[in-house]
Amino acid sequence: MYISVNDAATKFNISKRRVQILCEQGRIAGANMVSGVWLIPETSTKPEDKRKKAVDVEQLSLFDESQQPLSANDVCRELSISYATIKNWIRLGKITPDVGDQCFSREYISQFLEELKSIENKKLKSRRNKRKVSGKLLYKDYVDSSANQELVVELLDLNVIENHSDLLIILANFSVQLYYQSRKMAYSNNNVLLDYLSDNHTDDFFKLVQELLDDSNLDSVTIKRLSPALSKHIQYIRGEDSLGLVYISLQDVGQRKRSGSYFTPVAVVNRLIDELCENVDDLSHKTLCDPCCGTGNFLITLASKGVACSNLYGQDIDPTCVHLSRINLALIDPLISAKDICSRVIIGNTLFETFAQRFDVILGNPPWGSALSEADISKYQVCFKTAVGKSIDSYDLFVEKTLSMLNSDGFLAFVLPEALLNVAAHDSVRKLILNSCSFRFVNFIGNVFSGVQCPAIILGIALNGDHTAIGCSVTNGDNRFVISYPRKFDDGMITLNVSDEEKKCLDTISSIKNAVYLKDNARFALGIVTGSNKDYIFSEKRDDCEIVLKGSDIQKYGIETPENYIRFLPKSFQQVAPIEAYRAKEKLLYRFICEVPVFAYDNEQRLTLNSCNIVIPEIDGINMKYVLAILNSSVAAFYFSKRFNSVKLLRSHIEQMPIPMVSAEVQERIIRAVDTIMNSTDNTMALYSILDNTIMDLFALNDEQIKTIRSSLNGKNLFLKKN
Repeated sequence: MYISVNDAATKFNISKRRVQILCEQGRIAGANMVSGVWLIPETSTKPEDKRKKAVDVEQLSLFDESQQPLSANDVCRELSISYATIKNWIRLGKITPDVGDQCFSREYISQFLEELKSIENKKLKSRRNKRKVSGKLLYKDYVDSSANQELVVELLDLNVIENHSDLLIILANFSVQLYYQSRKMAYSNNNVLLDYLSDNHTDDFFKLVQELLDDSNLDSVTIKRLSPALSKHIQYIRGEDSLGLVYISLQDVGQRKRSGSYFTPVAVVNRLIDELCENVDDLSHKTLCDPCCGTGNFLITLASKGVACSNLYGQDIDPTCVHLSRINLALIDPLISAKDICSRVIIGNTLFETFAQRFDVILGNPPWGSALSEADISKYQVCFKTAVGKSIDSYDLFVEKTLSMLNSDGFLAFVLPEALLNVAAHDSVRKLILNSCSFRFVNFIGNVFSGVQCPAIILGIALNGDHTAIGCSVTNGDNRFVISYPRKFDDGMITLNVSDEEKKCLDTISSIKNAVYLKDNARFALGIVTGSNKDYIFSEKRDDCEIVLKGSDIQKYGIETPENYIRFLPKSFQQVAPIEAYRAKEKLLYRFICEVPVFAYDNEQRLTLNSCNIVIPEIDGINMKYVLAILNSSVAAFYFSKRFNSVKLLRSHIEQMPIPMVSAEVQERIIRAVDTIMNSTDNTMALYSILDNTIMDLFALNDEQIKTIRSSLNGKNLFLKKN
């Protein structure tokens, strides 16, 4: 039996973020990540708190001298929160517009930020946005070298870097060390920078180091202060971006997140390039561009695998990243000139201005979720088809832009969020891909970015007139297959995580005759978010409380004995559905997070928390318990997992599940089976299997398809009612 992060946070009386950290550290026994979501054994106990101190809140300086008021959108950007969140805060009185309708004075927001940073402030403590976390940390997955990882740990312990200029000096010193090592030149000590700069160098590497330093302060006081770091040794490993490791690890975490910069782990870089080598003929003679190259890890990996540096191009908006990319390429290729490197690895926003030429291959990891200014958004909306809706995502824009940068038979390989394939907000970029490209490979790689709960994919697509998925190689964990039959994506969703056999099952399920759907035929309601569980949720019954159900209370066809009680004060809660939904004569409850759909029947008008949501079917001629049987079936579990590939069960998913329209007699037979399971005190597994076979017949699935469905669900917890 598993519970969600939300449930564990309530159980342990700690924040959701703390639960996630404990899971990532392996301190909650049995916790497993499934499709980007932590599932925690219900029997888990709270680990001992071994933290020495709390993470400091970032010191922010957000305001200039302008006296113009801030709109709600302005505040969203300043606080790195969503528009939905600011609306919630306004509704709950946690933040109050003081200048007109949804506008704020800068003084008010400045004071609000001070309150937010104050340790006495309890106002938003439990829901503080993760982007406001500050500090530095080792980006351990970025390279394999343990020696260079240990170097970064030592630098972090020294804590001598006070500003960006200090960081550039240290990077320049390491660059010179790497230069000597790559050229097999001896040097007497690690603090080599000043001696190197004082020599009368005429080589191109000297120019690149000077370019990196820019106007950094190299006075004797600064050098002495930084000497503990400058005396450290960095190890040269051909093709490893050790300079990038130092740079990104010594950058502030909050700054990286606001820019959408998630630097790619070496294992992912290697996997993408290996896929390219398998799918692009004669890669070493192609022109390749990384339009968001960071410190150059994709480029130098290509160079180390035999691609000539003269065929490599890159661009990034961060000048320091570009300078380090140039140095990295110069370390690999002693013959390349600074002029050549600087003409092919450039500074700038690729979305607005980039190379005039087109490329054979574009690859990389575009920014995810960058904070965009209103001015940029206005430009994007004019220039990009994918800049639509309330939320514009930077990686959608990069896909659109880079497709226009390819030759007519060019190839694009990007690391992207899995959401691009099936989330409604990315419909425009999916249409663009479907109308212009063929799929060549996709790797489902899960949560590969440290501290980021967002499943990722490596997607390889080719510009051509075929517009096909035939021949696409799919890797999902240990499962690897090639798509051999045509795929239609009429609903705009790109379903690539299923084999040909599984796709046939999906098509059979989707094409049943006389199907009805819950879309426009049901009421949906979310569970309660109190905003402060300690004030409203209790483990013992009180006179002013009533039962409230969590997701972990819900089993297929049954509800566990509740262990939580709530003071029901709807106007005080952060999120609450219309009361009539909770008090409906009958309703279906379902777990929001689970590896299979789990629904139960409730006719006792009970309340639910946000891990347990509500659907009330309203289809003429269809009984609610019949719908319950369909949604709890193996057919539905297969359909949801293969169609949407998520452990979060969304309203849009449920609305798309076909429900066979059958006679009252057939429904009555199924309802009797449902009642038997719900009321049984014996082993319900056999009863469930009989009912499940009946539902398989309703969908006209043949023996091979039934075998495929059962195989795909093998090993999954069915969460059947306990006896």
